[in-house]
Amino acid sequence: MYLTGLDETFLGKYPLLIVFGILLIGMYRAVDQRRKLDFENGIAFMPAFKTGMSVSVLFTLMYSLFIYMYVTVIDLSFRDDFVANRVEELRKNNTPEADINVWIKSAQDFPFAMTWVLFTFIGLLVISVFYAGAIARMMSRKYPAPRV
Repeated sequence: MYLTGLDETFLGKYPLLIVFGILLIGMYRAVDQRRKLDFENGIAFMPAFKTGMSVSVLFTLMYSLFIYMYVTVIDLSFRDDFVANRVEELRKNNTPEADINVWIKSAQDFPFAMTWVLFTFIGLLVISVFYAGAIARMMSRKYPAPRV
């Protein structure tokens, strides 16, 4: 429920916080393991960055497939629930009924599952480049590679 954004708690309202947390922990642990196994004397930036991006691509692909399967197979009413929750929020904010009807019409015409999966995949990959760079820089400074 957390990963779909349907839970009423703080983490349920912001499911990408969980995804980013898992991604950061996974990337850090993978780079640290790679350093321990292959670069005992220290790791350079590029090997650390490549390891972080490998984990990122695999995790992003798995999460995107999960989202696609969830929306198209597991919870077929997800789109309707999403629209109903958004309409409820719009009404609480005193949005004019004409604007709400326009939003409902646009939501019905929107290719929901594939667009959501595509934006999730691309967005996570873009953010992962920064995460991988930060983790690689941190690891290469903490455990510098020996100069040859």
